[in-house]
Amino acid sequence: MAGPVVVAAVELDGIRYEALHWGKERDLGQNGGFVVAINVASGEELWVKRIYKIKYGTKSPQKYDRFITGIELDPSRKALLITDETGSIHRLTLASRRVKRVRGPDPFDDGEDDDAPPRRKPTLWERLFGG
Repeated sequence: MAGPVVVAAVELDGIRYEALHWGKERDLGQNGGFVVAINVASGEELWVKRIYKIKYGTKSPQKYDRFITGIELDPSRKALLITDETGSIHRLTLASRRVKRVRGPDPFDDGEDDDAPPRRKPTLWERLFGG
């Protein structure tokens, strides 16, 4: 895939939300897939959120980078709709910072919810007797 496109930032209630393309430069483990929140008045970075995972293979790492191509405000004004290069759309709820893919396949999805607490293994009793 080619390098990232310029993505227009979204501002809401004094906070600017931008795509962060070069995550590896910040030791975030992948290029693409991050949104950063910045206080407009102070310029202070408030948080960075990974929107989707990228799994790198044995080929050239640049073949696996997947960048955000668009950010827009959800009609509810409580979330961002984030589009990536595959056409998938992800919804980032601003209050909780939870992410959910709302449309399109995610070729790198491992089926795990990044925000969910770790699942514990069922006990032997639960496995044998169901609870």
